[in-house]
Amino acid sequence: MKKIVLMVLFVVLVSILFAGDGKHDNSEFEHFNSYRDNQNAQNFNTAINYYFQNENDYSSNLMLSYLCFMELEKNLEVLGSNLDSLNTRTKFSYANLLLELGKLDESIIIYDKLNEDVPKWSCPWRHKGEVLIKQNKLLEAETATLMAIETREDHFDAYVQLAKIQKDMKKYEEALKTLNKGLSYYSSDPEEEVTDEEVIELKLELEELLKKK
Repeated sequence: MKKIVLMVLFVVLVSILFAGDGKHDNSEFEHFNSYRDNQNAQNFNTAINYYFQNENDYSSNLMLSYLCFMELEKNLEVLGSNLDSLNTRTKFSYANLLLELGKLDESIIIYDKLNEDVPKWSCPWRHKGEVLIKQNKLLEAETATLMAIETREDHFDAYVQLAKIQKDMKKYEEALKTLNKGLSYYSSDPEEEVTDEEVIELKLELEELLKKK
């Protein structure tokens, strides 16, 4: 968090130094500085509202970005420090957020914990597989995704993920079988985490790869 504050201070300082003719009063930084110095909800909301009213000004766009970034990092720190106190759903959502932010090592620790605590819950297995794909650990990703399917047979997007993994492992025939089996559950999966276009493209690619083979 200290590194982020220092980075923000640096950006603000540079903005001040290069603010036109030197007569600029820098009043647009007032609300940002208030939040920086005292990061409470009131100062955050005041700053956010102020900069949203001026969002056609690029300085406001920058300040909005840093405000949200600082608030995000602050809340991530709170969640991480109180991980054992989070309920299962919040813990899962927190892991998903870390995954979206590219914090792979942090997210997989939580997915591992969820796998231990609720081994029959398919979604953490599937998301763990996604992390492992990004870490280029295909064999482990395949195992995790297979667990997602084992714990919920109609987990459609898990089949698609597994087919992609198997394609990358050059197991083209197996990948196509996986995808075709997954398609039999297409209408029963409500999550819709993959698009129809993705599925069609993957199926055509696998069929083409098998022809070449």
